[in-house]
Amino acid sequence: MANERRNYPRVPILGDANLKLSGIVRSGTLMNISPSGIQIECQHNLIEQLSRAKSVSGLFPNFELEFELEAAGRERVKSVCNEPYFRRLSQDNYNLGLNFIALSDSDERRVTEFINKMAT
Repeated sequence: MANERRNYPRVPILGDANLKLSGIVRSGTLMNISPSGIQIECQHNLIEQLSRAKSVSGLFPNFELEFELEAAGRERVKSVCNEPYFRRLSQDNYNLGLNFIALSDSDERRVTEFINKMAT
């Protein structure tokens, strides 16, 4: 039996995500969520934009993320995120793992409630 190395449980989530970086909004598809972050599927153009915005030290910039939690009253969750990793799925599709940097108290509560509801 493999040991789980994650600090938090991940639950599947469906829907669209909007990422705003340097005034440009890109879209992605939600895949899964945990209390610490979210994973989305995105197109190559978002990865290119993130790569161009890297700092001299190689760090990706923080950016705005907005998505909807269907089971939480369909209200939009807004967060500031950063990107710890991306993985290429095909020529133009990528998995993008994001860490939540800033969530309002109410959005954090909605995310936690959603995860608890979906994990049971």
